[in-house]
Amino acid sequence: MLIYRFPNQEITKKNGGFAKIKTFPKNGFVIQKFKGSDAYVFEEDETQDSFTFLKSQQPLCTKNDYLQAGEKLVIALQNSEVKKTVLSRIHSQTFDTSKSLELFYLIEKEYPSAFVYCFSDPILGTWLGASPEILLTKEKDIFQTTALASTKNADDQSPWNEKEKKEQEFVSVFINDNLQSLGIDTIKQTEVYESYAGPVKHLRSDFHFSSSKSTEAILNCLHPTPAVCGLPKKSALKLIDELEQHKREFYAGYIGEINDEQTAIYVNLRCCQITENKIHLFLGGGYTRESNPLLEWEETENKSRTILDIIQKL
Repeated sequence: MLIYRFPNQEITKKNGGFAKIKTFPKNGFVIQKFKGSDAYVFEEDETQDSFTFLKSQQPLCTKNDYLQAGEKLVIALQNSEVKKTVLSRIHSQTFDTSKSLELFYLIEKEYPSAFVYCFSDPILGTWLGASPEILLTKEKDIFQTTALASTKNADDQSPWNEKEKKEQEFVSVFINDNLQSLGIDTIKQTEVYESYAGPVKHLRSDFHFSSSKSTEAILNCLHPTPAVCGLPKKSALKLIDELEQHKREFYAGYIGEINDEQTAIYVNLRCCQITENKIHLFLGGGYTRESNPLLEWEETENKSRTILDIIQKL
């Protein structure tokens, strides 16, 4: 079962399940895990219209666990060439799974400018999210991607500090460099501006370009960006493997629809996995050498409000 809605569009609902991708499709709804080559495409089947809730296998992460991992990460950054690494955690709490679809509709109503989705599959389980971050869109021959980073409460009027500006700059430079490595030289970038996403806001700049390269090639070039991984990518991935005790699965992967007329792929952020009797929110904070783990914890708490505030309304 799959239900989703692109920003300011109508809801689409389909019955069926996901199949592992062998050859990247030209058309279809796709999901990709954060790490590795596991990607899936949705296949419609009217007989598959129910929810599947897997048993929870995610480890508990306390505040102290996250702070200790954050302290180790800051030391590692200060003693290496790595400029940024995103350290994530999971917030878990009990949840009435019979309200999963109701939760989707409340989130869809609350965040009209986000890409919102809920899918349930016998193998992959049930996931739900409301992402503000475009990874790649295409309309006719024009592509767009976004450098989105740094987080504050939406009502925080204080100036963005240098650490926050630098985080966003890392993503922008990564996008420019990687697109140019594909021979793309038609890149137009907007100025950095504030982008609101429910209870929080971010720094954002947009990139528009034309290219004869395939959608798959450009996705592989961009994913994962420093906004969810780090810079340099390989070194950041190694630190993530060493310090995170959980599996990210589809968190920080990508999700969306590909077709000949219009493509819209989002980074899978502000997302959660729903298991037999629990809901697990995936939350990340971007660390640089100047980071304070306690402030990064507070940033993940702010991000959790995207879904937790809605759960309280059920």
